[in-house]
Amino acid sequence: MSDLRAIRVSKILKERISKFLIKETGEWHGFVTITDLTVTADLRNATVYYSVLGSDEDKRLVKKFLAESTGCINSDIGRNMHIKFPPKVKFEYDVTPERATRVYELLDQIKEETVDYPEEISKDACQDRKDNKKSEE
Repeated sequence: MSDLRAIRVSKILKERISKFLIKETGEWHGFVTITDLTVTADLRNATVYYSVLGSDEDKRLVKKFLAESTGCINSDIGRNMHIKFPPKVKFEYDVTPERATRVYELLDQIKEETVDYPEEISKDACQDRKDNKKSEE
């Protein structure tokens, strides 16, 4: 199967699903983002990864909404994509944005906890490391 065809199908799917979400969710579910969409090599299955900016309740409601809407979305795709076997879509929550946020929080925490050493101590430590490397050689 052509990679170009898979890319085109992914792009069309992402556009159709995005339009559906904009039309159907409105503002009551927080901010829903499609973070990625993958299709299998045979183009028969697609996995849509999404994230939700909002409370845990918003995330739960979006998950429920997407589970209930999957049939409608698959029907729409089947009617409007002119290929022999339109992909069946499933939704997976993407935890990547939350993990990235947590990493940034930890880095900020480390930055705040780091003690600033006087310049002389830092220079001495660097010199000691250089001396140790030379003695190892």
